[in-house]
Amino acid sequence: MASDTDQDDFSFGEMFEEPAGYLPPPPPSKLVEYERPSTLDPPTIKISLLGTHPLWGHHLWNASKVFASYIDSNPHIVRNKSVLELGAAGALPSMIARAQGARRVVVTDYPDADLLQNIQTTIDLNFPLSPFISVAGHLWGHDIQTILELNDNEKYDVLVLCDLVFNHSEHAALLRSVCGLLEKNGRAFVVFTHHRPWLVEQDLKFLERARDEGLECERILEEYTGAMFDDDPGDERVRGTVHGFVLSYPS
Repeated sequence: MASDTDQDDFSFGEMFEEPAGYLPPPPPSKLVEYERPSTLDPPTIKISLLGTHPLWGHHLWNASKVFASYIDSNPHIVRNKSVLELGAAGALPSMIARAQGARRVVVTDYPDADLLQNIQTTIDLNFPLSPFISVAGHLWGHDIQTILELNDNEKYDVLVLCDLVFNHSEHAALLRSVCGLLEKNGRAFVVFTHHRPWLVEQDLKFLERARDEGLECERILEEYTGAMFDDDPGDERVRGTVHGFVLSYPS
């Protein structure tokens, strides 16, 4: 799991570069299958995951799996709606949203070529050649116009944020994207686990910031899944529980 503080890039140039072939190659990408209830079509969603990535995009997070199940149990929240996922990584909720009839799905993550190509691979595995689902890079808090153009210059009915609030230094930027991209009658689903139990209050400050921006906040789910990382410190029950909230503007 990520450390409490950001790592500085001291940019020492070539001084500490390893010679070619010194380091082992990164682990290869892998394919994960997410099984849905057998009555649903398709019953299996294929997710491509990078072998490793510094932005933690190589995991299929418990929050994403729990929210995917939530969508399947409540398909009306996405059906015939425009859906935008932020910080998507494996992009499972986006795949489920499209399978449940979202009219347009835009999957975003940090504008890193490996991350975005991996998401495109997942799209191609599940919805080849579909014009209704696409991937784009998005740096939180910046250039929302490019993301709006992918939805005919309209804001989105549904935003999906799975396991993003642990990145405390980016709360303000993430919330700028939410406020700039969420339609006035839309809903933003914020689903997460407290991976570092001693930082619960800092995680929850994202919701406080959202309230300060005039958004209402309602709890929609709480589910114990077990911890993502067995060897991490802190209360396992806290690290293994997924929480879900929905943000919306007052009606």
